[in-house]
Amino acid sequence: MRKGVWSVILLATFCIMSAIASSPRREETREALRKLRERAEAGDAKALYDLAYLYDTGYDTIPVDSVLSSALYRASAEKGYAPARNYLGFRYYNGEGGLRRDIDSALFWIERAAESGDAKGAANLGWLLAEGKDVVRDYAHARYWLAKAAEAGLPSGQSQLADLYRLGLGGAADTVMAARLYTEAIDGGFPDAAVPLKEMMLEKWKALPRDSAMAIGKSYYRRAPGIGAAIFRELADNGDAEASALMGDAYSRAQGVDYDYEKSLLYFLKAALGGNHPAQFVIGELLDIFPDILSESWALDILSQYDVNTSDCMSSSFWYDKAEKGGVPNAETAARLLLDNTTE
Repeated sequence: MRKGVWSVILLATFCIMSAIASSPRREETREALRKLRERAEAGDAKALYDLAYLYDTGYDTIPVDSVLSSALYRASAEKGYAPARNYLGFRYYNGEGGLRRDIDSALFWIERAAESGDAKGAANLGWLLAEGKDVVRDYAHARYWLAKAAEAGLPSGQSQLADLYRLGLGGAADTVMAARLYTEAIDGGFPDAAVPLKEMMLEKWKALPRDSAMAIGKSYYRRAPGIGAAIFRELADNGDAEASALMGDAYSRAQGVDYDYEKSLLYFLKAALGGNHPAQFVIGELLDIFPDILSESWALDILSQYDVNTSDCMSSSFWYDKAEKGGVPNAETAARLLLDNTTE
């Protein structure tokens, strides 16, 4: 091992052991750190990376030391550890951790990470090539590296690759592939992918037959609520009772829309008047809590649009009876049926 790497390890070890010497941490903690030190001294690239991480975040009484962590990341990167190569490149790109901003060094290390099979490195390299801000823009190679990240299951890489397919950059446009990749990114925990997916597909989804549009809205509602709510709103505004009930749910729980109590009640009432049984149960519960709520002007305006006896509608039992006849005897059933076929 090079002398410079040895000195970095020794300094890191001294700092760690000094920090925990007076700490009441259990013996196993000291033992784990001792073993980590031994692996690093033996040249274990991952151990060097783990030491670097300790100084990035701090650990117990170990203080954050970004300069030391950068040195340890470099030692790990020089040993060939791909995550260290990627993160070292990231630090050079941003000029962090005591490193001056150096695009050439950033590109060098990120390329080495990508070539080593690191998904994040591939995604970062693809992003750099697609942005073309600090390097020569190359959409074809950006698509290649983002495909590597996407194949490895990295959600951010899937979303970025979908952008290229959506816009036809670096190859032919393919909205089917883009939609699939955006959805995979959403399912993988990258909710930002829902924004371009909705922008690309919403008008097409709205043009589908009612049952198809509803099925798509339900499939996205819990994992990308903004998409579900946008589809439900279109259907609800065209008189669909089930979609109205789902919009009531959306506004009541801020799912894809901002919380709005009045809009929630408005949509639930329209759904109940349209024959949606879970919504009828909700209106019954509402009247139990606020007996005069349907006497307000907004509610009377809606009631006047339907062939109902307004005085009957003021009674919670009227709505509970309708809900029970429709198979909704309690709140649990109402919630289950309301969100039936919506997926996580």
